[in-house]
Amino acid sequence: MTENFATILDRLCARPDGREPFTNTELTRLVAGSGGEITDGYISHLRKGHRDNPTLQTVEDLAAALGVCPAVFVGGRRERLGPELPRRSFSRKLRHLFAAIHPPHRGPYTPEEAAAAITSGGRHGSISSSYIRELLNPDPGTLPNPRLRHILALAGFFGLGDEHGPQAAYFLDDRLAETVDAELARFIELRDAGVVEFAARMARQAPDWTPELRRRAVHAITEAVETGEATWVFGNGGMSR
Repeated sequence: MTENFATILDRLCARPDGREPFTNTELTRLVAGSGGEITDGYISHLRKGHRDNPTLQTVEDLAAALGVCPAVFVGGRRERLGPELPRRSFSRKLRHLFAAIHPPHRGPYTPEEAAAAITSGGRHGSISSSYIRELLNPDPGTLPNPRLRHILALAGFFGLGDEHGPQAAYFLDDRLAETVDAELARFIELRDAGVVEFAARMARQAPDWTPELRRRAVHAITEAVETGEATWVFGNGGMSR
């Protein structure tokens, strides 16, 4: 996030007609009118920065009341397109990331690995493996309700975020998630075809390669990217198909 939650929320409370911004009480009424429930005291804490770790439900409720996409609170899209209810898709998205994003030649990361990496990094606090499992597979009839720091931490662990938007917006913007998932599908094809390993090894070995071997490497990567079908085996002498 390039701005803190309080700054973003306060800016969103500005009225487009130039009148005074929404008061905390007015925003509470707007939330209630949209079907949510947040006290004006808690809104006050959020706007002053005394609290900066709301739940996903709170983010949903504030976004609905203000007519914006929930992703705006993490630096993402502001325009609201439909209901915008990220709690409904959170677990599915998280399961997809675990299945799709991991190094070649090994299975998906475990919740224990993710929790250890997030907690040791310390940027967004700690998280337990048991809680990650709850987020992946919530009890029947319930929806996950992670806090903002956990959303940021999980997005960071999987290295999300590129020209399409900031990291955590993936969990809060279904339109963005569709774009990212399509790119992930392409990445998986290339990884399974050996291209990811090929590129990594090329980066390590290229300084010692002959010009002819470099030419073959460039040709191999181009072919694999275009077809998604090339599989490469590496040995001491370079690569073979």
